[in-house]
Amino acid sequence: MAELRITRVTSDDVRGLKQWHAVMREGYGADRTTPWWLSEAAMLTQFALPRRDKTDIALIARLGEEPIAAAEVTLIADSPADVELTVLPPHRRRGHGTALAEAVEQILRDSPAEVVQTETYTPAGIAFAEARGMHVGNREQRLLLDLPAYLDADANRYKRPRTPAPPVGPADPTTVRPDPDWTITSWIGMCPEDLVEAWARLRTQMDEDVPLGDLTRPDHHADVAAIRTHEERMDEQGWVLVSSLAQIDTAESGAESGPLAVGYTEIMVSRHDPTFAIQEDTLVDRAHRGQGIGRALKVANMRQLHDVPEAGGSRWLQTYTAVDNTAMLALNDDLGFVVADTMTALEGPVLDYTDQ
Repeated sequence: MAELRITRVTSDDVRGLKQWHAVMREGYGADRTTPWWLSEAAMLTQFALPRRDKTDIALIARLGEEPIAAAEVTLIADSPADVELTVLPPHRRRGHGTALAEAVEQILRDSPAEVVQTETYTPAGIAFAEARGMHVGNREQRLLLDLPAYLDADANRYKRPRTPAPPVGPADPTTVRPDPDWTITSWIGMCPEDLVEAWARLRTQMDEDVPLGDLTRPDHHADVAAIRTHEERMDEQGWVLVSSLAQIDTAESGAESGPLAVGYTEIMVSRHDPTFAIQEDTLVDRAHRGQGIGRALKVANMRQLHDVPEAGGSRWLQTYTAVDNTAMLALNDDLGFVVADTMTALEGPVLDYTDQ
């Protein structure tokens, strides 16, 4: 019988990285509904142009010459380590996952990380992580929107002759009544210079507010420089950023400053593989929730997809929402999203994880 060999794929080994990526994609997609995985082109760029504060490690396991399992370890300064590990279905329950996990644990022992996190979509994945000293920290529903159907319906709504807007409600969730107290600014690509400081502030607030259950929060936040670096990297990896920002007028309240940014949302569309457009963060400041701003942000931003050529190849809009975030789940349901599956995030201290 062939012996299992586990090796690290170097960042300049394009053939090896493609093979590793194929195993990761197949393993994580097994027995799931319309799964998504990062495109091969974006992955190659990620390894070729690494972030200064981030290390991506790719491990591949082979029986003879056949790749049968793979893992990714992501180390980011001041953040928990992230591990993704999979074994192809025909080779599961034979100890290969355990051998790969032990190789991962050796890497973690030699890293500065104190906490490790992972994600899984299966009961078997949860049991495997728990057996290695991890505990469930959070659960999120993965939601999909039939994007062509949504955009076709939206085009019919806003391109027809002017008629009085119907009431906002579940029967027509893409209609948002204008509100004199707040406005929405939308753009494609880099954030406008006059809005980037407000955008960075809201991104930091998102880091602090996003429901993470019992998971450890990263100890770093976005500033303007980080926002610009992120935009450049996303463009390098082939992502089109589609964004909207909500502002309220503070003049009537006597405030000296101008408009105050109170919410934002962002979608990413891949130039390489646009099948899935990715709905990223949506945030509304706590003091301004319950006014329809979140709905207006989402609708305005999705409307921009009419002007993104790559979105013409998108079949689904994908988003994740914590199972206890009832307000956002209700909004997504209203907009037409359906549950595809549930992601379970687990974590544990590196020392406990490696000593099992």
